[in-house]
Amino acid sequence: MSTKATMRRKSSKWVFVLGVLAFAAYSAWIIGPYLRSVVVRDAAVTSWSHTATSPIAGKVEIVTARVGELVGADGIVARVRNDHLSRKALSEADVELAYIRDKLNEQAHFLAEIKQLDRDRADLKTQYARVFRDQLDARMTNLGKEIAATSRQLDLIRKIAARKAKLAQSGTGSKDAADEAMMRVAELERRLAELNTHLASAKVRREPISTGVFIAASGDDPDWVRGSRMDLKILKKQARLALRKAQAEFQEAETRTADRKRDFDRLSRAEITLPAGSVIWSQHAAPGSAVVVGSPIAEWLDCSQLMIDVPVSDAEVSLIKPAMQAEVILEGETATRNARVLMTRGSASTLSRRDLAAVAKGRGEGKAQVLLEFSHEASGFRSCPVGRAAFVDFPGIGLIDVIRARLRL
Repeated sequence: MSTKATMRRKSSKWVFVLGVLAFAAYSAWIIGPYLRSVVVRDAAVTSWSHTATSPIAGKVEIVTARVGELVGADGIVARVRNDHLSRKALSEADVELAYIRDKLNEQAHFLAEIKQLDRDRADLKTQYARVFRDQLDARMTNLGKEIAATSRQLDLIRKIAARKAKLAQSGTGSKDAADEAMMRVAELERRLAELNTHLASAKVRREPISTGVFIAASGDDPDWVRGSRMDLKILKKQARLALRKAQAEFQEAETRTADRKRDFDRLSRAEITLPAGSVIWSQHAAPGSAVVVGSPIAEWLDCSQLMIDVPVSDAEVSLIKPAMQAEVILEGETATRNARVLMTRGSASTLSRRDLAAVAKGRGEGKAQVLLEFSHEASGFRSCPVGRAAFVDFPGIGLIDVIRARLRL
């Protein structure tokens, strides 16, 4: 009986020991990554990675900055040149522009000729108008003189007719002579009335001359007033419209030529520029190498924008919140620096070398990621610290917190 009890006690003891060992192994598996991150400085100082690419196809002509050097004030790090770019489109645009320029000059010359013909016609009209006015003035003067002479003659004939009529009544004169005298009076009166009518008509025609209206004796305007005026006006209008059209075509062709020249210049030569003061992190193209549009030329980063890449377990990353404070000790230093959580990423979606200039050496499959904001420490480094290893501790998170998160307690 005692033997069976002893065996039961030994069996229970072994079960207890095995349970303790299993719990210890499980605890080590749970807290191992945490303890490793505490002991090993597996974090790294990093920054955002940027890649400068070629905007054109061609050959890299020069590279002005080497790996690790700062970009100069002009920002130029490389030039790409394409000597095989066709000039056909540019030559066609130049030919088209020259043709339209000649067409524009021809239209302008044609309009100038039409205007000169119009001026000549206007000068001729002015001369005709002066002659017309002078002739009308002379006629009015002559009519005035003729009316005055006729009036005097009429007065004299009336006196003679009156005397002859008086002699005929007294019987001493001939009645036929008196009648003849009266006929002459009537004739002169008719003539005087006709002359006054002509003078009045001349005055009516003379008055509107100052406004450019000319009236012939027939009541119509003279042929020289009209002449080819309407034809010239139509030609002048047509010439103006053609000139405006040619000017619009020339401006359009000029713009098209300038655009093609800019396109040619842009596609035949390009400068790769980066922000002044940035650091060349790596080079992807050497002088003389051929590139296409989008080919990487250099990787660069801004050392004033610093971060810490921290590998953590998925259990621990669930405890870390944005803006949480962290303590950082860089490899080779003993001073503690402060940082704050910028963002977290689960192990299934961590930022890699494509996004960051450097990744933590503890980065591996199954590791989550914490990025710490570290830019406020940038001024304290003589050279760019990107890539340096670091130890990171989150004071607000302890071993018990990690175990509870792992056990979902």
